[in-house]
Amino acid sequence: MFRLNDGYFMEIDCPELLRRKRCNILNCLFNHEIGSAKLKKRLLSGADAGRTKVAKIEAGKVEDKKKADEDKKNDEDRKKKDEVKTSSGVDISMIIPKSVSHLQVARSDRTVNTRKISNYLRESGNKFPNKSAVVKEYDLASSSQSPEEYQKRVVEYLEASKEPEKDPKYILPREVIPTPPATLPTRKQYIQTIVNTLKKVDPNLKTPILRAIDEEFKIASSTTSTTYVQVLKKRVYQLAHPDKFKETKRGPDKSDYLKALKELAILKEKLKLYGYIVDIPPVQQPKEDRVCRRCNNEFKLGDILDPIECHHHPGKMIRKDKNTKVYECCGGIVGGETDACLIAKTHVFYWSNPGEMHWAIPFQRTSETFKPNKDSFEALGIDYFFSGEEVLDVLVRPKGEVLDLNTKWSGIAEIKDEALSFEDLINLLQSVMDPNTILIGHGLENDLNTMRIIHDKIVDTAILYPKHKTTPTFRYPLKYLTFTYLGRTIQTGEHDSSEDSLAAIDVLKMLCLMLSILLDIRLLKIITNHSSIVASTIHLKNKFVVQ
Repeated sequence: MFRLNDGYFMEIDCPELLRRKRCNILNCLFNHEIGSAKLKKRLLSGADAGRTKVAKIEAGKVEDKKKADEDKKNDEDRKKKDEVKTSSGVDISMIIPKSVSHLQVARSDRTVNTRKISNYLRESGNKFPNKSAVVKEYDLASSSQSPEEYQKRVVEYLEASKEPEKDPKYILPREVIPTPPATLPTRKQYIQTIVNTLKKVDPNLKTPILRAIDEEFKIASSTTSTTYVQVLKKRVYQLAHPDKFKETKRGPDKSDYLKALKELAILKEKLKLYGYIVDIPPVQQPKEDRVCRRCNNEFKLGDILDPIECHHHPGKMIRKDKNTKVYECCGGIVGGETDACLIAKTHVFYWSNPGEMHWAIPFQRTSETFKPNKDSFEALGIDYFFSGEEVLDVLVRPKGEVLDLNTKWSGIAEIKDEALSFEDLINLLQSVMDPNTILIGHGLENDLNTMRIIHDKIVDTAILYPKHKTTPTFRYPLKYLTFTYLGRTIQTGEHDSSEDSLAAIDVLKMLCLMLSILLDIRLLKIITNHSSIVASTIHLKNKFVVQ
């Protein structure tokens, strides 16, 4: 490297010197005089160059080896961190609060609090935040005598680590960009008025000046010079009379949604019409001759594990014009001489009927095998309905050997050894739902059939939305409903169960809101019609008396 005559880089401290306290670069361009010590890199002579070069090579080898050892150690630490088992030395993957018998607190509220505690512990550097959070939340719940005391204990625990805010000694308004609506003395005067009001309403308030500054800043940031004084005086009056300006609840609450959900639960006959299995089927021995669902070629069930070339198109058929259909994956014409664009190593198939499914893995009714549980969620979208929080997001290891993970559509690239077994999944479901839980989702028949569960309380957006426009052979996709009614785009990449569940929930919330409005209108009509009937009866009675 050679120096430039302008000396520009000589004014910048050498990065290597700052990082490693030593610079090994010959004729370094940067400044090596940091502070009072002169650490300038000396220029090497030809005699020293050979020895130095050998020394640099040896030092480089040592540094490379040291770096490789550090990388290896970091990889081992990362693997240990990524391990999720239920052993004593590793954190757990699922946050499910332990049951308490004496406290009537919704399971959903306890799950949210446990997640908050877990996040707090994770930020504090706890190695096992999930496990510690479950234990800590259980201690708080078991030591509380009422839901109010429980919630208070959780808040106190989460806020105990926060540094207490100190009230400033002097009033200094926050800067408003680009231009404040009033002069600095005027703003300080009104802040002092707010401080006096806050002290009068709540003498125990620890930071009245800090809150007054925040209140004034909100108004100063959203008003002009003509509206500033008026809005601020109105806010002072509101702070002085808190009883008159209590926040009123707007919109439907949890009970309203739950009532609407129960009314939206689909009848058993309609569920059966749309492909749900509503009764335990008789066992049926599977047929030996099967047809591949990808290439449509026949094969024997006993040969399913044999390697074979399965030529197929992974994409759907879409209409290009009035008379032409093409494959979405490669654009090949359907019915033409287009070669398959993908070759798989095995065939795939579905069980032909519920009897074969029951032969492979038995069905079970939640009303018979799932016991009523006061800690169960009232509504699940195979997720958390009221707040969108995840309840379960676990990978289950299927029975038998996995032939194809279908990663492009499933989003699953690997099933680790620590994944839950099918039996563990059912036991886990029994801890979060019972026969009275409402299951919400879009096209849940495949999910329930896969888990071999027969449940009575189902709210399926694929059947309900749009009203009177769905049939057993045609249903609108969730992507269409979400974009049409919520203006949201989903399913742009790999399959995301959380995204789909949350989208179905939001569509349902809108449907519940519309149903609530519709019920109010119906009630108004009933009252109006009742008044008309009463008025007509009085009119006829008077007419009869006159005659």
